[in-house]
Amino acid sequence: MRKEKIDKKDWHIENEIFREHFAKILKENPKRIKSFKTRVIKGYNETKDLAAFLENLKIIAIAEAKTSEIAKERKMKRPNVYRILSKDSNPSFANLSAIARNLCFDFVVKVA
Repeated sequence: MRKEKIDKKDWHIENEIFREHFAKILKENPKRIKSFKTRVIKGYNETKDLAAFLENLKIIAIAEAKTSEIAKERKMKRPNVYRILSKDSNPSFANLSAIARNLCFDFVVKVA
């Protein structure tokens, strides 16, 4: 069986389609958003995968229609919010904590 090479551009488009679809599903049922937030935190605490955490925050921001609100609070444009929440970004702690706080997450810093 021959494996076809997946173009990065195609993968990005498919990922965007999935993100929008999943956000729509979450938006339709607020209980799902709360459950998803819990799973996002649990997943990050287990894996420490910042890229996955950022992608999941982006889904939540879309589902809760908060990207404009976040952008206004951080005095930036909406595309910059999406860029900060992309899997390849390296956001400052100030930006990440402000976005997370806007999405009803709270960071707790403790000694490991």
